[in-house]
Amino acid sequence: MKTQANPLAQGIIREGEIKLETLEFNTKFWAKDPTLWKQDKEHKEFIVKFLGWQKVYDWTLERIEDVLKFAQEAKTNFKHCVVMGMGGSSLAPEVFRTVFGKQEGYPELIVLDTTNPDWVGSARARINPAETLFIFASKSGGTVEPSSQFAYFYDEVKKAGVKVPGHNFIAITDPGTGLEKLAKEKNFRKVFLNPSDIGGRFSALSMFGIVPAALMGIDVKKLLEIAKEEAATFGPEAPVKDNAAVELGALMGACAVNQTRDKLTLLTPADLATFGLWAEQLVAESTGKEGKGIVPVAGEVLVPNFTYRDDRFFVHLSTGSEDDKKVTAYTHQLDENGMPVLTIYINDKYQLGALFLLWEIATAAAGAILAIDPFDQPNVQAAKTMTKEILAQLAKGNVPAEVSVPLLAEKGLEVKLDSLGQDIYSLLESNDYLAILPYVYPDAETEKSLLALREKVQNKTKRAVLFGYGPRYLHSTGQLHKGDGNNGVFLILSADPANDIKIPGQAYTFGQLCNAQALGDYQALLEKGRRVIKLHLAQPVAEQIKKITDLF
Repeated sequence: MKTQANPLAQGIIREGEIKLETLEFNTKFWAKDPTLWKQDKEHKEFIVKFLGWQKVYDWTLERIEDVLKFAQEAKTNFKHCVVMGMGGSSLAPEVFRTVFGKQEGYPELIVLDTTNPDWVGSARARINPAETLFIFASKSGGTVEPSSQFAYFYDEVKKAGVKVPGHNFIAITDPGTGLEKLAKEKNFRKVFLNPSDIGGRFSALSMFGIVPAALMGIDVKKLLEIAKEEAATFGPEAPVKDNAAVELGALMGACAVNQTRDKLTLLTPADLATFGLWAEQLVAESTGKEGKGIVPVAGEVLVPNFTYRDDRFFVHLSTGSEDDKKVTAYTHQLDENGMPVLTIYINDKYQLGALFLLWEIATAAAGAILAIDPFDQPNVQAAKTMTKEILAQLAKGNVPAEVSVPLLAEKGLEVKLDSLGQDIYSLLESNDYLAILPYVYPDAETEKSLLALREKVQNKTKRAVLFGYGPRYLHSTGQLHKGDGNNGVFLILSADPANDIKIPGQAYTFGQLCNAQALGDYQALLEKGRRVIKLHLAQPVAEQIKKITDLF
């Protein structure tokens, strides 16, 4: 895969390559030597259990005929396929869905990675449950979001008169999980078991990514074969200087090692925009820990002649499309303004599999430079625990009061709406980023309002502004928020839904679950001493967001 680095990036890359050569990265990585990252026994034992993704394309290709056969069966029986998953189980399918689009004669793929009832209801309105195949995708099998979605849609399939509702469901999971057991009990149409030595965010070329891609009609065999062919240029025999994966990892690690340029800004044309969501999870969850972190900035508005701070470096994924020409022109401005830019060229969308692999190896390389374990996520559980406690109170009939004017943990600053913008500015320190985290349904008007808010905050503060819908970001950038060097200021926005939905078998609704997750993460961030503001919005949400924007 071809790359091109501007002069400043070239110098930084060489620094990182020298460090990787000293660490013997190419040798130790492919030998699955955990001492590349950590020396203690506990970490070493953990790491070796999560390196199965390195050549997973071979494993998947060995089983591809079974996947293709099932895709043909689904093609004749279903009009839609709905992925019910979170994080690594949903983000690669979302990239496939948007990059390739609906394939003629195949079911339309819908990816649902939310508990927001308006979002769930929107998906329900698009389908006939009797003619829909639901993909319950979960490595652990116990994730609350897809489990709740399953309870709802299984009930909807029964209501649609399907005699064996389980035949409208398949599972993708690890061996021995509760989901595998559930699939047998409910008579699922098919169960795809994945290797247990692959972490979720590294699973794009395993069953988690390839099965949904095949069901929507993508030539997954071709995709995997191209990934395998390109992998030879990333492998142990490839010279470090000609290895695009090591080149990217060297840039990432060398920029962030002293937290000088730790904001990785992804420049993607419209035809590859969702790749940023996938890369965001991979980088943030893998590197945001032990007080360190590479901060991925995806989907940021490109403003001509914008004055970036010197905490940035840029990676341009170039597809050669019409929209990409605008992005390429922007990289020339960045070069003239002394910003490091690395361009990766993608000539064919079937190189997408190779691009996934390139970023996975690069992230492992950056982790080696940072001396962290890229395969664990030690701070993700905190928000889940807080959410469970809130849901337990709901089950007892105790509804927690929403926090609309909270106290900030460290600063002890009371936030008033009329001074919100100034209050946020006052919290910013030298190396900080901001994160806008809405737990709302992005209808056209709401999404427009949120993006306008992001752009205004970016222009006013000149800071990197992260943006992620909840609860999706909990399985993505949430680890970074709690594991880095306390470099973020967070604005969580929750709202009561326009139309709530009961979750069958539970004492709470989707709306209550979604708001419990927002409140749970708020509490988890406070517990970690993070600077966080949470606002609970009234309906209509778009109008409330416009009012907030006016405060900046």
